[in-house]
Amino acid sequence: MEDLYLERPSFKHKEQYESMMNEWETYGGRLNPGALRRYSHIEQKNVTYEKWLNWIEEDRKTIQDLFFLMKETSLLGAISIRYKGDAVDGHSGFGIRPSERNKGYATKMLSLALPIIKNYGINPLILSCAKDNIGSAKTIQNNGGKYVQEIVDGGEIVNIYHIKL
Repeated sequence: MEDLYLERPSFKHKEQYESMMNEWETYGGRLNPGALRRYSHIEQKNVTYEKWLNWIEEDRKTIQDLFFLMKETSLLGAISIRYKGDAVDGHSGFGIRPSERNKGYATKMLSLALPIIKNYGINPLILSCAKDNIGSAKTIQNNGGKYVQEIVDGGEIVNIYHIKL
């Protein structure tokens, strides 16, 4: 696959991020990972990119780390690594912008993140996806994910997987 790499968000990604988010919001559906959200419920509006970067920096200190999947200067998607995963949300969330889906990028992004996740001391890696999310299930399985169980979360059936690192 082309030269793909993971990179932490920075000021240089502003235009790419805003383009991706506009595309995602127009497309609709669930935004993954949740760390990409730029909407502030307190302010009742989207925050500036600079404020969003501050949120990400604060998260990195305690909750999670976020990486963009890049192809040259194109932002294709993102993956978060949660330091303390639980049975429902797991240790990671990932997503590819709508126009770049079904090209194998999610599988590659997760494979690039596995060494980073291992360096955080996470093992096994717990991942979850909606039972009907075939793309995410394939991404997880293509990276060695083994089905563990099915749970119900808020009325949604969620499949849990583990990847041994």
